[in-house]
Amino acid sequence: MTDAQHLFDSARRQFDQIAADVERHFELVADHLNHVSAVAYNMNVGGIAGKRKRRAHRSASGARTDVVVIAGNFASPLANNLALDLERRGFIVYVVASSPQEEHYIRAQNRADLLPLHVPVMDGFAAHEQLSKFKTLLSRQHVAFEGAEPHKLNFVGLVLVPDTAMPEATIEDQNLEECSDMLNANVLNTIATVQYFMPAIVEHKTNVLLLTPSVTPSLALPEHTLECTIYGALGGFVTSLASELKRVGASVTHLKLGSIDIPSLTSKQRREGQRASRLRATPLRVLHNAVFDTLKARSPSRTRHIGRGSLAYDIIGNLAPPSLVTWMMGKRRAAAVTSSEPITMRDDELADSQASITWDKVGEGSDQEA
Repeated sequence: MTDAQHLFDSARRQFDQIAADVERHFELVADHLNHVSAVAYNMNVGGIAGKRKRRAHRSASGARTDVVVIAGNFASPLANNLALDLERRGFIVYVVASSPQEEHYIRAQNRADLLPLHVPVMDGFAAHEQLSKFKTLLSRQHVAFEGAEPHKLNFVGLVLVPDTAMPEATIEDQNLEECSDMLNANVLNTIATVQYFMPAIVEHKTNVLLLTPSVTPSLALPEHTLECTIYGALGGFVTSLASELKRVGASVTHLKLGSIDIPSLTSKQRREGQRASRLRATPLRVLHNAVFDTLKARSPSRTRHIGRGSLAYDIIGNLAPPSLVTWMMGKRRAAAVTSSEPITMRDDELADSQASITWDKVGEGSDQEA
């Protein structure tokens, strides 16, 4: 064997050895990853996600300790279902009420831990007085039964659910008095509610949630100027509020809703003969789980997209040129004419969070669910 052949064989053996070592290393890493993946899967799917129930914290005596306040029209299916679900999960739920009629409707639900919280938003003095009583309720000791260990309540969440029933009209047909009422009810009242609760929010590091429809505001559709104005104002408000509350350890999350299937409302639409969407809406429990997870999270995201089409239309609205949106709308109107459907689109077909949003003809989109 010549020196050249010997050198070649030596280099080949070294290369084979290195290759074998690298291969064994990757096999070892892959083996460890398989074990870790199996353990993680069993913990999350089999041990936690599969068996864990989303329930609020309780004291040692079994009493409820977590308090959630919902500010919204309790008569709306969205706010109503959300309040009842949170109460079932073990929260003490207070619903902001501004009239005796609203208080009576809330008490008529016959839920021991679903209570009205009278906050006259337009009367600053009376509102501050009520919130002072609320803070006292949170700060004092509570005893579930005689001999039980005392406990305090924890204000974990303020959930803002503005009314989404918006009139559809061109700018010249807008009723200015009605616009003023809608802006006051949805924007100013929301800001005032947060302002009244700010001392309690700062003290308890409360998570603030805002739930709004996503489709119509994202696409900035014609004849929906009032709706786009309201949700644009609310979006800017929560963005600034999030930066402000971050300095004190509290958080704000904007839940942008797509197509959510609320059974009570879809049943009503079916009885009225409205045609169901060809694509299935996101189940209501996905929204309920997302709200619960956000309330209990230590560092929740500032924005979450819940429901079919929410993320897709948000991306389209931010990135697509207006001409593309106009073309998409033109295709839908042409399809409506071809199928002899009315061209006028109702609010309950667009972005009313109380119903399934039926913009699926434009495109399925991708959703980010809890």
